Amino acid sequence: MSSDKNSSNLSDLELVQAIKKGDSKALDELLELYIPQLNAFFHYIHVPEDSVEDLIQETFERMITKIDSFDENKRFSTWLMTIGRNLYIDQYRRKIKSEEIVFEEEQNNSLNDPEKEVVGKISVEELLKNLSDKEKFLIEMRVFKQMPFADISVVTGETETSLRSRFFRTLSHLRSIV
Repeated sequence: MSSDKNSSNLSDLELVQAIKKGDSKALDELLELYIPQLNAFFHYIHVPEDSVEDLIQETFERMITKIDSFDENKRFSTWLMTIGRNLYIDQYRRKIKSEEIVFEEEQNNSLNDPEKEVVGKISVEELLKNLSDKEKFLIEMRVFKQMPFADISVVTGETETSLRSRFFRTLSHLRSIV
């Protein structure tokens, strides 16, 4: 909601202050107000459907544990969406680190002999080990998930221009390794 007002006419700030005092009814009101917004936000940034509910729950859990760090001069909705975005990025980074990318075999089957020779020298996983977490995340989102730079910008909070620049620098770096 753009006005940061809920159905009981208490502002988000008033609800946060009540939550800090232990008012569970205020927490319920805030949950009711922001679950739909978080749901829409996670769908907008292409979070897999089976992860959305968990991320909403984690976002509110983090909000509750960090409520004392909320800057009351800022918008609550922005703070909450930032928590959700950061949790998604953290979850995605863990996924990248824990999963082995099964891409090499498919690529090898579709490449001609000179390309197979180059790709055979270094696997995708080995290539990604040479990148920072930010670079891995960007490559994963852009190349493997085919997410537009505009959507990646929403997820990361960075400008499209800086993402494009980092993406092309990263590709150049990867080409030099191969």
